[in-house]
Amino acid sequence: MEGLINPGELISKLPMWDGMTIADFGAGSGWFTVELAKALNNSGRILAIDVQPKAIQFLESLARKQNVGHLISTKVLNLETKSLESGLSNSFDMVTIVNTLFQIENKLKVIKEAKKILKPNGFLILVDWDKDKIINTPGLFPIDKDQIIKDVVDSGFKYKDSINLSNTHYCLIFFKL
Repeated sequence: MEGLINPGELISKLPMWDGMTIADFGAGSGWFTVELAKALNNSGRILAIDVQPKAIQFLESLARKQNVGHLISTKVLNLETKSLESGLSNSFDMVTIVNTLFQIENKLKVIKEAKKILKPNGFLILVDWDKDKIINTPGLFPIDKDQIIKDVVDSGFKYKDSINLSNTHYCLIFFKL
């Protein structure tokens, strides 16, 4: 996704404030996580979650090099099959799922995990491929933008806004009811 979307431009359009808590689902190698941490102005915290241990190791190294490692904690976890601990319930201001949904078969499970950890009125940010712009190959699960909006709303969120990011990706903003 790097190169297809400008992370700084995206972050500038998100509802962000100093001291907020963010969970980044599917953080991968951390390019977006690190940019989020920089936008927090040295306050707040981010929990970066990914299924790949090597991606998390790279993220941790990148965060240290960019002087934001103290703002980021990490967890290796497959959110399709496992749940976050109950102690995280209602504790995050925002959950971001960036360029990850198309790789997830059980999207509703991941959305429910986001809902569980978000505070009331917390934001869910979904950025993903436009279904018509990605090559449909085995092991990928692209979803129509209108369908994901319906599924997220049906899961207990209110649709707030859509941000036009590029001709390949969309960004949807929801908040937890």
